[in-house]
Amino acid sequence: MQTIDAPEYYLRRDFNKNYSLAGTPFLDARSDMENGNSLIVYGHNMNDGSMFAVLQNYLKEGFLEQHPAFECDSLLQKRHFQIFAVLHFKDSPENASSYYAFPLDETSFSRCVERIQADALYETPSIVTWGDQLLLLSTCDQNDAESRMLIACYREKQDL
Repeated sequence: MQTIDAPEYYLRRDFNKNYSLAGTPFLDARSDMENGNSLIVYGHNMNDGSMFAVLQNYLKEGFLEQHPAFECDSLLQKRHFQIFAVLHFKDSPENASSYYAFPLDETSFSRCVERIQADALYETPSIVTWGDQLLLLSTCDQNDAESRMLIACYREKQDL
């Protein structure tokens, strides 16, 4: 879901626009699903295991090895993404501007990816380069309201 004029519209609404504590995962208003080089999807980390709660599993060693990739579908196409970093960090304006960036050129793209990789919990063999479409999955930490989780991915080349 995505609403440009009301960026957090689905934060507390379901797919049918009715009130819902769980909300619906939604695409950042700045993201362009079809042509953008960076996509950010926000979702709640619900105690009942719904929405983005499954992302908590990536904090456990070994889970990333078993689940290194996934599909992300839109109305127009199916995309395959490879995870290149898992982050757990305190929410702050500095971290938000670093991790939730929309790089417009090769230099800023490289800086963004390098920062994410430097702060990642695990090293991966992934090589992310300018021209790759990034997908960032963002959710809160169930145990600490001040912390966030970020799963950083890049679109696999066979999709392009």
